[in-house]
Amino acid sequence: MTKPSVLQQFGQEILQLIFPPRCAVCERLGKQVICDQCRDQFELIQPPYCQRCGQALPPQMGQGDFICGDCRQDAPRFDAARSVGLHRGPLRLAVLRFKFSRRRELLKPLAELLADRVQAEMGNPTGLPCASLTGIVPVVLHPRRKRWRGFDQAVLLSRGLSGLIDIPCLENILIRQKDTEPQVGLTAAQRRENMREAFAVTSTAEVAGGNFLLIDDVYTTGSTMNTAAQALSQAGAEAVHALTITRALPMWHPEFHNIPRRVGDEEDSADNL
Repeated sequence: MTKPSVLQQFGQEILQLIFPPRCAVCERLGKQVICDQCRDQFELIQPPYCQRCGQALPPQMGQGDFICGDCRQDAPRFDAARSVGLHRGPLRLAVLRFKFSRRRELLKPLAELLADRVQAEMGNPTGLPCASLTGIVPVVLHPRRKRWRGFDQAVLLSRGLSGLIDIPCLENILIRQKDTEPQVGLTAAQRRENMREAFAVTSTAEVAGGNFLLIDDVYTTGSTMNTAAQALSQAGAEAVHALTITRALPMWHPEFHNIPRRVGDEEDSADNL
């Protein structure tokens, strides 16, 4: 790699004097993209959680391989899902600023959080089978939404994770063929209907017999993830698992009634920053 010239180094130093580096989440001065104070406030999802959908369960339930009531009543289309943390506080802001404020410097630390979770799953006897993955598949945006946003956050996160764990990113085998309506205000049944046949597989030959990890930024009700997983399964995938950075707050959480109602995948917006 070519070293920067003396003039370039001088220019960088001047820029840092005018625009000193700050945490991309809280704007505190410092060289870290996400400062330690913000990281300390991440509410990471630890046991107990549902072994199927990954939903955080009340801490008083203790240790155990639990399956939540929602999954017992209506099993998801994916084999299992996990999330790094709950969608609140600095972790939520990090996702929103990456997604809506185009703070691309957040891509690396967010991808690293996903990679840390993958490593944790590999070391867990009941974790996701990440060591045997065929590939990482982003839950892609519809082309119209991608044009409006300017990028696809799931694709960027998948590429970042791929580079960190050395598992291929298969960003072209799943497409979003239906431009769905916003999920805001819809019931669970309406969400499922809205997402029906939203995704399609471009190559069944690449999917058949594979073990895939779906990647998205936020898990809210699971309707989007379910539809994506179903498309892969119908194309012959042997196993489909899912991983997101954040997960919507469960109803038992003390802050559940204090958060904005329009929070979650495809619902949260720059208005909530």
